[in-house]
Amino acid sequence: MYPPEWMLSASTRLDLAKFGAAFATAWSRIESGFLKLECWQAYRESEASQSQAAYERGDIETARRLLQREAEADRSLYEEVDRRRLEYARVRLVQEPLSSYLGYELLSYRIRADMGERIEVVRCDPALRLPDERHFDFLLFDRHTALIHDYGAGDVGLQTGGWLTHDRDAIAGLEGTISKLRRSAVPLQQYLVNT
Repeated sequence: MYPPEWMLSASTRLDLAKFGAAFATAWSRIESGFLKLECWQAYRESEASQSQAAYERGDIETARRLLQREAEADRSLYEEVDRRRLEYARVRLVQEPLSSYLGYELLSYRIRADMGERIEVVRCDPALRLPDERHFDFLLFDRHTALIHDYGAGDVGLQTGGWLTHDRDAIAGLEGTISKLRRSAVPLQQYLVNT
């Protein structure tokens, strides 16, 4: 079961709209850092994701152009991170051989890394079934808020909402997980050179 019971017992269940609102509220309170852990090897982006549809039909150039446009919508966020000198990092667990989705996601990561996003990659044993009780998708805002994604129980993650917690023990547990993973992570550019 993921996320594990120790996390959910101290959390509030949110639908997708409330998850987005909780993100905005937590972001407005951020003072030092934002960390994101991504574990699924395949996600289904929103139905409106033209870039994913283009990639899936083999139109890589259109996918790249659309991903660039999607990333541009976040430029002000990257500028704010830089201006406020916030720690902002995405930690991505990767199993090889890469899923088709991860091929698509790496196109996006290249664009976002060029815009200043710090992306760290952790190679994982392909025999692991991700997500699991230790590794599941979440967001940490300083040490005051965590949002845990709910992507359902299938093989492809489609977000249906998630959970919100301010519980210190739960946040410390998540922080410990991501800190341990970051010790074995490599920067995106290094990962791309070595694959």
